[in-house]
Order: sequence, then structure tokens, then C-alpha cells
Amino acid sequence: MMMYCNVIVTRPFDHVFTYRIKNNQKVKIGSVVSVPFGKKKDQLGMVYELINQPDKRETFVIKEIGYIFDKIVLNKNIIQFIKWVSDYTLAPIGLVVKLFVINDKIISHNYVTEDDNLFNPNPVKLNKDQTKAADTINKFISQSTAPIVLEGVTGSGKTEVYFDAIERAIKKKQQALIMLPEISLTPQLEERFHQRFGFLPDVWHSKISDKKRKSIWHHCYHGKPVIIIGARSSLFLPFQNLGLIIVDEEHDGSFKQQSSFRYSARDLSFMRAKLASIPLILGTATPSLETLKNVVDKKLTRLVLSSRPGQAIMPEVNLIDMRNQTAEALSMPLVAKMKHYLEDNKQVMLFINRRGYAPVFYCTDCDWKAECDRCDSALIYHRHINRLKCHHCGIEKMPEPTCPSCHQQTLRVLGYGTERLEENLESYFPDTTIIRIDRDTTRRKRAFEIHLEKINSGEPCIIVGTQMLAKGHDFSNLAFVGILDVDVGLLSLNFRATEHLAQLLIQVSGRAGRSDHKGEVSIQTHYPNHPIFDFIKSSHYTQYASTLLKEREKTQLPPYSHQALICANSKNKNNAEKFLNEVADLLKNIDIDSVEIWGPVSAVIEKKANYYYFNLYLQSINRNQLHRVIKTFYKHLETIKINSSVRWFLDVDPID
Repeated sequence: MMMYCNVIVTRPFDHVFTYRIKNNQKVKIGSVVSVPFGKKKDQLGMVYELINQPDKRETFVIKEIGYIFDKIVLNKNIIQFIKWVSDYTLAPIGLVVKLFVINDKIISHNYVTEDDNLFNPNPVKLNKDQTKAADTINKFISQSTAPIVLEGVTGSGKTEVYFDAIERAIKKKQQALIMLPEISLTPQLEERFHQRFGFLPDVWHSKISDKKRKSIWHHCYHGKPVIIIGARSSLFLPFQNLGLIIVDEEHDGSFKQQSSFRYSARDLSFMRAKLASIPLILGTATPSLETLKNVVDKKLTRLVLSSRPGQAIMPEVNLIDMRNQTAEALSMPLVAKMKHYLEDNKQVMLFINRRGYAPVFYCTDCDWKAECDRCDSALIYHRHINRLKCHHCGIEKMPEPTCPSCHQQTLRVLGYGTERLEENLESYFPDTTIIRIDRDTTRRKRAFEIHLEKINSGEPCIIVGTQMLAKGHDFSNLAFVGILDVDVGLLSLNFRATEHLAQLLIQVSGRAGRSDHKGEVSIQTHYPNHPIFDFIKSSHYTQYASTLLKEREKTQLPPYSHQALICANSKNKNNAEKFLNEVADLLKNIDIDSVEIWGPVSAVIEKKANYYYFNLYLQSINRNQLHRVIKTFYKHLETIKINSSVRWFLDVDPID
């Protein structure tokens, strides 16, 4: 009897395609196959279901399956997860399958099992708080799979609690996944894993080689006991024996994928853990408001590490009132404190979340400003390469010697980035090593690791950095942290801005004083009376977050409601806006009153790389109703004539 199967191809389609199974082919649900698709002869896909006969409405000639990767069959849990992710994010199911399958080079079955890593744990004595947290996690592992948030002040030893849980999983021959928001955090964590377990974990991110990617993929698929340190895409590895998921720095926005189809790896990890009946641990010093609400709703169990181990104590935080300072970047009190700690053979760090030399390149005579021709943004001056660069589209050009508008030689720079700050510091501290860490200084292979090695030597130095240094790093001789240019976060119109600023200030402050000396933090601001600083100074982030939660509840903003964003862009401004106006009209005709529709409005940066961006927001306190509206919109999308120049995407639970 002729048999057929429905296949999900790794393309942006939300439906299956029917193929004929040859008599000698052994196909299972979850089998990874290669099929003819359009003009392509070898499109990857996954068998979603087996059927006796094709849909009678099928009008196309049914083709045969091409090649079967006979040793690769995705299990039931993975298939359920794929379907759930597509339903939750409203993304085409083919794109979700693609994350698991990757490509034929990776999944090809000529895999040779390697010798197991030498597992030689070196247990560390936990303090009272850590022991209590580890024991509670172990109890949950054996009795339940309820997710846990491990909330520990910076430097409280959350990693040691992770290690305890991972050791238990590995002893059971299980696999463990720990997701990090930034790959820059992996070298330090790799070394700590090696010291603790006697072997290096596997690291998964976009920059590893195809050979390494294939090896890790097959280790996971064949159920080999492994520890994976990964970026957000590691959640889509084909684990067969996963025993534990840890999401470190769960509050970090980098867990949100902002291209292709959009998802939050933190949010999806809940279902991956649930379907596998394994524990999920979210770790952070500054829980997101979504996580705190889940604690209130009893969807998460909260464990707290309230102090640093040993003699280490939380740093003292003070403010420098910039209204009384004439300096552009470095106030005199800040310089004095830096000098004090450097003379004491300690390290100091300055944080400014802006790379480049200066954010403004302008004419003092006519007020002309260097702006990107392709984006609604200023060009940033980078002095070491003498270029003006756009940090949105990447275009760069040489600065002109005279003003393009008035032709006078009156061009100047205004403001500070990491590069100019480094230059400024050289004039104050000519004999001190300055280590600048940003995207520009870490482009070369191993550059970041080399910088970290210098810092970890403990020699006195000044570290200048961006958000790359804001979390996860443990510098034992770092005694003082200065934080610059935070006021932009206080003035933002984004309703998440103060939450993110509070998290950033706590995380950056937490780099100081992690050994036996008390650290100190100075924050420069023109708004020292803002209530956020009272909570930062006392390290009472959770109390501040609670006030923000109450504000969100009153205004019915997330996490007390659910949002979706439809973004359209086109090189023709009118076409993008016109499309979203038609979408808005269609949505308003759907009879569901519980969903609000806002817009369309131009994006914060309206023009990027010659494309004009417009946003349409949907919001509801009922997620099911929100999804119903969007699904109904998809069904009637063909009623809108979409100009060929318009590109658009959907983002469920947007964070920007």
C-alpha cells in the first residue's frame, strides 16, 4: 500500500507539505529528511505525521521523499516543543524546525562517538545561604519540576549553587544546559567549570566552527552526558537526556532574538523544561518584572542569597552631583577617588555605555551636525581610525576638513565615548595601564580573553568599558567603579527604561569589592534626587522593582498585559505607513473588544539603512484573545494588497 507523510520544511511556512514514501524507505514521525521543494532538490524538513492518503484537495503532483537521515529522529518532546513555540510566538513552524535541524552538514550521520570527558568533580564548601538554596533545588529536582528563581546579590555565589545542581545531573548521566546572555562571559565561566569538574564544557554560539557545531549537536542528540554553555540558540539543541536548564542573568534583554522570527529564550525555557519534566533555574541579582510577577503568582519559587560569601561585603554607593561640576565627563571628585584607589594598588573601572570617540561632530559657526544619510541618527566620530560611523547601518566615511555647510574650519566634537574617555584618562594618569573594552577593541579573535587575562592578573589599572562589563565578571582586585552618563535612562519615554537602568546600575556596581576589601561606587548624575538612587544606594533593587510593578498594574502595562508588535518598513515611507493603516482597519473590524490597537506610529528611529519603520501595537490582558486577533488577521491578510516594497514582521512580547 502506498504511504505518505506530511513534512515541515525549514522555510517560513506555517503548514505541512505532503510527500510519497518509497516502499523501501523507513520513515518515522520526527525523521529528518531531504525533499524536493520548488526548484530545490534537497530542502531539509521534518516528518510531522504519517498518513494513508493525501488530502483530496491537493492539486499538485505529489513528489517522493529524497533522502532520509535515518539515524536522526527528533523525539516527541522536541516535536511538542516545536509546535508550542510556533503557537506561542505565532512564527511559521518551518522556522522553528530550522533551529533544531540547522543544515545537512551538521546532521549528517557519519558521527563517531568520542571518549567521555573525565568527570572529576572538586566540591566547594558552600556557605549557609548557598547550602539552603542547593538543598531546596535538590528537593525540587527529586519531588517536582516547578521553576526556581535564584535571586542573589552580585557576588553572592550563584554559580556555586549552579555547580551543585549540575554535578547532581552529571552523576545521573544527564545533560545540563546553562544559557548566558553574552558570549563574552563564556571564557571566565569555562575556566571555573574546568576547576570544578575537571573538564571543559562545550560552548555553543554563532562563532564556533562547523566541526565543533556538528560535534556538540551530535553529543546532545545521542544523549552523551554533557555540560553546554550556550547563547540563546542553545535552547534548540536536540537534547535526548536533558536533566537541567539554567538561565543566568535572566533579566538580560539579550535573551530576546530580534531577527528572523522573534522569541525570548528565557520565556521558551519554561516549556522546554516542562515538556522534559526537568528543573529550570533562573539566576539573577536583578529579577525582571515578569519574573517577579511569576513569583507573586506562585508560578516560580524564589530562593534568595542575601550576602556575599566570606569577608566580602556589598560596596558603598554614592552620588556625584554633576550640577556642581564644570567637567564634561570626569568630575574632580571622581578623579580624586580613582587616584586614591590606584595609589592603594587597586583596580578601578569606569562604565560608559557609548563606544567611539564622541557622539556629536558639529560646526561651532552654523550648527551643522554630521548625520547618517541612510538613518535618522548622528554619525559617531572614531578618532583611532579617523572615521565617522553610523552605529545602526554600519556606514562610515572620512570627516571633512571644513564644514560642508559654511565651509569654515570650525568643526569640533561634543560628548564622550569610551575612546575619548580613554584619551582623557591618559592625561590624568599617564603612568597607569588603561584597558578599554568595547566592541571596537574586542573584534579580533581572543582579544577579549587577552584583556581579561590582564585584568585578572590583579595589577593596578583603569578599566574602561561598556555593557560588555556590566555583568557576570569577577575581578578580585577591582575596588572602585565610576558610572558615567546614566541620566539618559531617566529621561527615556520607554516604559521599561527605569527598570533597565536600575538593573544596569546594580549590575555595574556589583563588579566592585568582591574579595576581602570593601568596594566603592560613584554615580555621576544631574538628577541626584531621583527616587531610583535611594534604592540603588541601599542595594534594595527588589523593593524598587515592587514599586514599578505597582505602577505597571495601575497602567495595565506588561507584565499585567500582553503585547504584540507589527512592524512594517519600506524605502517608500508612505507605503509602509499605508500598509499598517490597512492592517489597523482590518484588526478593528475583528469583533474582540479586549484587544487594544495603537498606531501606526513611526519607530523611535524612523529611518534605518534607507528603510522607514512604522509600528502597530496590540495589547490585551488576555493572551488567548490577543492571539485570536492575530490569527484572524493572518486569515484575512490576502484582503490587503501589500506593495512589493513593504517588508513586515510580527513580534510577540516585544521588549523595545
